[in-house]
Amino acid sequence: MCLFSKTKKSLCFLTVFLISLNLQGQQSKSADYFVEGGLRYGYALHHPEAFVYLKDFWFNSYELRFGLQTHGQNAWERPLGNPILGVALRFTDYRDWFDSRELQKQQCDTLGKNVAIFGYVQAPIVRFGFFTWHYQIGMGAGVFTKMNELVSMRVNPYINLQSGFDFRLSERVDLAVNANFTHSSNASLNFPNWGINEIQGIASVRYHLNASENPKRKTALAENFKPSNALFFTVDPGWLWARYNNYYYIKTGVSAGYERQLLPILRMGASLEFHISKSISPTREYQEIYDDGNSYKVHDVLFSSAAFAFGDLTFGRFALQVGAGAYLYRTPADFDLAQTGAYSGTLDTMPGFYEKVGLKISLGKQQRHFVGASIRAHFPVADYLAFTYGYKFWKF
Repeated sequence: MCLFSKTKKSLCFLTVFLISLNLQGQQSKSADYFVEGGLRYGYALHHPEAFVYLKDFWFNSYELRFGLQTHGQNAWERPLGNPILGVALRFTDYRDWFDSRELQKQQCDTLGKNVAIFGYVQAPIVRFGFFTWHYQIGMGAGVFTKMNELVSMRVNPYINLQSGFDFRLSERVDLAVNANFTHSSNASLNFPNWGINEIQGIASVRYHLNASENPKRKTALAENFKPSNALFFTVDPGWLWARYNNYYYIKTGVSAGYERQLLPILRMGASLEFHISKSISPTREYQEIYDDGNSYKVHDVLFSSAAFAFGDLTFGRFALQVGAGAYLYRTPADFDLAQTGAYSGTLDTMPGFYEKVGLKISLGKQQRHFVGASIRAHFPVADYLAFTYGYKFWKF
């Protein structure tokens, strides 16, 4: 039997502890930090090629957030309408409160549970008095308590999209009601990789550790912004599983490019990218479900080059990158690890383009170094999860 009372009690104790610290020693007005607790309830989207038990499958989650409500002190905050920056800890219990105990145990034994931690940006669409309509983008990692048939790794990339309404009840307390979409899969690191997509509603209460006013949507710029430029290079190692021959591949990318900080919140750029993939070992076991009956030549090394264009939403040292690339050269031609073989997605031919979404963090006093992670994909099939180190060798 799955029991989670200790986890729930721990989250409640942490929330009460932080609030009590504030009441005892945080009487002066300072940065607008908050703690937020919430309940989620919803369902998983049924995968038509996989598991029937996901159809009409409802379950619940518990959420604890820590964040900062910005008030326009930094130039990048104002174009976004003074957003919230935060980190969330989410515990998903893949059981339905309204099902029988026997069915709840079966659900628990099949999927286990998920603990996710992710950073997020929440910005207003409409803000009027005590009312705010917002959107949210979040990325992080989710940990499953057991291996299951949807995601075959315990630790997986975790993407969170949300929109909802905030109601300011007092200088310290907000009520929030949201709709939330979550995707978790292993980005082709292992098989199977059906992934799990969740749609849930959330009700939460936010407590500001210091009394604050509801921020205005926009404030006037207090300083002049000067656009800047930089030349950079990156190294992007990662690995993936190839469906067509059951082998793991090391995949490494290198790039060199140019970027321009156009606005405090926006950076644009382009680069040349080169990727090389090399097979290293077979997977633990062969599963016939991934065999489409065709014979494929085993390629030990694959190489590609591409032109890549991107846009970064920048939040101080943090950046959310979205971009697309076009292949210039491939060997062998018309071949890709993520597309060849059965159950490789919905694309019938080798795509000429790819997409990338990821996070970057700038390091150092002059912010020349940066690290990050991104998911590279041939929509809708993940190519590989890349870990990035970059250096801006010329800033002007």
